[in-house]
Amino acid sequence: MSEDKTNKEEKNEPKQPNPEDAMKAIQSSIANAFNLGLQTQPKEKTDSIADIVKVIQDTIYGQLKQAYGDVPEDFIRANAEFFVQVATMGYIVPRVCAFDQDFQTRLFKLIEERVLETQKAAQEQAGASESKIITEEKKIIV
Repeated sequence: MSEDKTNKEEKNEPKQPNPEDAMKAIQSSIANAFNLGLQTQPKEKTDSIADIVKVIQDTIYGQLKQAYGDVPEDFIRANAEFFVQVATMGYIVPRVCAFDQDFQTRLFKLIEERVLETQKAAQEQAGASESKIITEEKKIIV
């Protein structure tokens, strides 16, 4: 009998990741974006920060478009914008200050907290509606 109930639940409701897995996914996405910025190098000696950000933006947008496929364009753009900001920090921070593991750990923690705050605020705004798109200040974060 419990097997029938489990099968019905699986068919009717999308499986929600447990909070630990969701947090690991957030941490991994933040680290990947930051590392993309770290690894991005100017193609020409005359490349400006704007040129670098454009390369980062194109890369992240392409990755999200491939990963999410057929979803609203606003969803892709807003998520790309957030990760472009994180990746840009990955490009800029090591060029303007010395490496400090405690700073990096704290920075990542603050970014994670911001994501969680944004998600919580959006869930409160959405109320009972189920949405994967979380909007705050024209930014959408999954």
